[in-house]
Amino acid sequence: MTVLTLFLTVATLVSCSNHETTEDDLTSVNSKTSKDQADEPIYGHQFYYASAEIEINRLKLQKTKLVAEFENGNKGVMEQIENIQKEIEKLKRFNESLLYIKRPLGSKGPMPPKPCLVDDRSNCIPQQNLSPNTVIVLGEELMVANILVKNNKEESVDTSFKSIEDEYGQSALQLKTSLEGEGIMYTTLKTKVVGEITIPTPVVGL
Repeated sequence: MTVLTLFLTVATLVSCSNHETTEDDLTSVNSKTSKDQADEPIYGHQFYYASAEIEINRLKLQKTKLVAEFENGNKGVMEQIENIQKEIEKLKRFNESLLYIKRPLGSKGPMPPKPCLVDDRSNCIPQQNLSPNTVIVLGEELMVANILVKNNKEESVDTSFKSIEDEYGQSALQLKTSLEGEGIMYTTLKTKVVGEITIPTPVVGL
């Protein structure tokens, strides 16, 4: 009888303990689910740096092809080559300026060494996911004048953005777009170094 009483007592304690753990776990899961519903913010200084690097590489490839045409006798491409080189230099000066601006609170890691926005694999597709909850943190020194999004058919899609503050009270943008699938986002920024500059970013609407 004593053994049975002891067994029942232990079983009751274990049951209560399991019940408490379950409540704690549920609270933890609910908290995690709530956090997962809000996208991680995009930090502008890293985002635009990587986007500019992608564009620099694209322009360099385009320039190489035009130079080959020029060497094969097509002298009419010289103006295009010169304009591309000017754009490359402008993008490089813009990226150099990003290295010296004050980084927003919450940003992690150094500038991306490779032009990839999804992960750091050397062969990854450089695309940024966009969702209805996309927030771009600008901080004190970045100023966005306009954002235009086009789909993979070069058609403009409905896009809007508004100024907000992030959790640290820093300047940020809430971006909304009707893009579905792949496209390009063109961000026009006002800068002290190169004036207005438009940075294209390969994006995917979720």
